[in-house]
Amino acid sequence: MSAHKRKLSDLSEGGNGAQGDNTDRPSQKARLESKNDASSSPQHPDPPKHLPYPPTGTNQRVKPTPFQLPTQITTFSYDGNHVQEFNDSALRYYVDPPPSARLDYGYDRWIKKPDDRGRLDPLLKALNRLKKDQAKAGLVPDNGVVCWRGIMTKILTAPYEDRDGWDLNVMFVNGVLYFEEHLTEKKLQEKNNMQPRQRLQTYYGYAFESYCTSETPTRHSARSNPGEPPGWGGDVNTNVQWCSVVRTKLGDSRIVIGGEVDCEIVVGFRTPSGVVTTTQSFKTIEIPRLVRGKPGAWDPLVCLDWGNTFLKFLKGIVSDSATAQAGKDAKSRVWRVTFVPGTGVNLRVLGESEVEEVVNGEDRIGFLPGWYWKELCATQASAASPMSRADHQTNTSPAVPNTISGWQV
Repeated sequence: MSAHKRKLSDLSEGGNGAQGDNTDRPSQKARLESKNDASSSPQHPDPPKHLPYPPTGTNQRVKPTPFQLPTQITTFSYDGNHVQEFNDSALRYYVDPPPSARLDYGYDRWIKKPDDRGRLDPLLKALNRLKKDQAKAGLVPDNGVVCWRGIMTKILTAPYEDRDGWDLNVMFVNGVLYFEEHLTEKKLQEKNNMQPRQRLQTYYGYAFESYCTSETPTRHSARSNPGEPPGWGGDVNTNVQWCSVVRTKLGDSRIVIGGEVDCEIVVGFRTPSGVVTTTQSFKTIEIPRLVRGKPGAWDPLVCLDWGNTFLKFLKGIVSDSATAQAGKDAKSRVWRVTFVPGTGVNLRVLGESEVEEVVNGEDRIGFLPGWYWKELCATQASAASPMSRADHQTNTSPAVPNTISGWQV
């Protein structure tokens, strides 16, 4: 069957897709034992704080939340061994996939990167490089939120999540909220031991990406290697990744996220056996319009309003705690955010044993890497000097786009 473009209205008709993918102040401190502090005693975490689930009914009127269009500030790549490189070596050109592309091709040669804890280390390394470049240092906000894009997706879509809960680890250091998804060893094992059918369907998405990407602007029609199907872009190795780091703003919260941040999405519709039949492109900014007014549809205003409420709730509690419990212990506190579908979000301070689980025997303060913690301490000490404060006052940050009130769709 030859591939053809689907109409935008066809989306609602379904089809199998393979995507180219504070009033209570804490009374006690939950201590985090570091290498320089051997004195520790049993501590009792504070009682959890709760943020209720937001209403999502069709008659619910939500005031638009100011949202700034994302601006890319840096990029980096991972090579075939998942080693971080500060270049665009993993970036590929988009090309149209061939007609009737077989998505099961190369499955037995798939090099799959194991799921891990999703540490912030690579993103922090990229931001640290920017901060040390005087011409680009102003691109990195000195307050706000730092996390992977997938975490922000979980937060914003929570009002419409009715099945899967999630846990985040949170730290608040020098005015910045750091988020990390909390995954237990059991959860990691589950993610790395998928059922055969689920594993194959996961591969379909990566194979579709191979057909849609090329090292050159145009793909040669001739097969590069004997036995390869037309248009095959190379065997799948999910160690290889390209990451875009962007800054944006939601309400009063500045946000830096890393991941695949797409302005346009290409979807392949396939048969149950994994043969591409049609393709469709969607501009990300236009997607809310596609579902507007449809039964059970999600509303971007609800998502943005919830995200803004969530960040204000979180920052209000952890910043009050940091003020009340000044010192290194307050900065190294680790918090746990637990989202329960249909109920809302609970926030609590982790006890010592839970923090040890987060550290996982690595050189870390909480979940932040030791080297980054030292950088933060050095930066704070430097900012406290009169000369540094004067330098900071004369620093000019690059211009950023004007804030947009809600989604302009």
